[in-house]
Amino acid sequence: MQLQPIDNAPFGVIAPGFDCASADFESIKEIRSALHRDQIVVLPGQAHLTPQQEVAFYRLIYPGGSTVWRDQTHNPWERYKVEQGNKAGTYQIPKVPGVLVLGKGDIDHHGLKVTLGGDRAAYGEEEGSQVLGGGVLQWHIDGAFYEHAPGHYTQMRCIEAPAGKGHWLTSTDEEQSRLWCPAGSTAFASGRIAYDLMPSDVRQRCLHTQVHYLPRPFEATYGLGNSNNGLRVVDPEAEARFKKGSEPPGTVFNDPMAQIYPLVWTCPATKFQALMPQPRCLACLETETDSESVFLGITESRHLVESWMHPAIATESVYVHAWQPGDLVIWHNRSVWHSATGELARDDRRVMHLTAYNSSEVPVCMIN
Repeated sequence: MQLQPIDNAPFGVIAPGFDCASADFESIKEIRSALHRDQIVVLPGQAHLTPQQEVAFYRLIYPGGSTVWRDQTHNPWERYKVEQGNKAGTYQIPKVPGVLVLGKGDIDHHGLKVTLGGDRAAYGEEEGSQVLGGGVLQWHIDGAFYEHAPGHYTQMRCIEAPAGKGHWLTSTDEEQSRLWCPAGSTAFASGRIAYDLMPSDVRQRCLHTQVHYLPRPFEATYGLGNSNNGLRVVDPEAEARFKKGSEPPGTVFNDPMAQIYPLVWTCPATKFQALMPQPRCLACLETETDSESVFLGITESRHLVESWMHPAIATESVYVHAWQPGDLVIWHNRSVWHSATGELARDDRRVMHLTAYNSSEVPVCMIN
């Protein structure tokens, strides 16, 4: 098995010629090590895989995964979306619930006769996005951030890639922020790069900061938009209170399933540190200062997290994967952020398989 750096990418490796259906113990071990070290592994040429083989490969990489993350029967956020009419138009394969099918277009696919993308307004627009709340991007980590801890790895396989043209994405007014995005591509940014770019005093502050996540966070923020750079949820009323100086501090939620995680996550295998907030789900930051806990308000917390994440989404630090049919990409969900890049034309089709499991282990931050 050969692992090669991805051309012109700030992180990640590619394994040409590898067959996920015949992976042996040593190759699985090597891929898992690469995920911890290089963060993303691209495995082209996997068009022959069955959904069962996809899940089998993922489970070899991640035998510790507990339950299917986007299970539409048990995940409260997925149930909520279904109850709202499944406007995102995502569906589990009936006989292989470990695979979620997403994208855009009508399909007759492994027992699914459905329309991917549903009637969600952001799909099929030549201007816009395929992220919750619209906007250009939405940088995030996969996971419910309620009841279950986010899994270690996420896997996606391209069944059908859009044929449309790509677009230049500009998330700020700065010309150097322009990012070329092929149609239907996925952008990846590194929480490790974000951590390494921090000044030492900010890094120390973040090492001693916890994030309190909202109860049922996606439902709570369902109607809110995003900042143009995809790093902050925008709540106009909360922003107004913050500007007036009247925002109340955050508090601990009286909900046993509400999650509290470190702001910085440590990879146990490598001891590398990564800045890993989930911006859409956070409620407040709690920082230890002089042995005292300080709770910040939700908008102040959002702005701070945005400022800390922002350097890592500079063009030179982002990897944009241009999907080809048969590509299987697996990434370290505990050190990588990702985002859809949007702007699929009306006649574009996109069919993707996603496999991701929750974890029974909460993220940890190790401080030397």
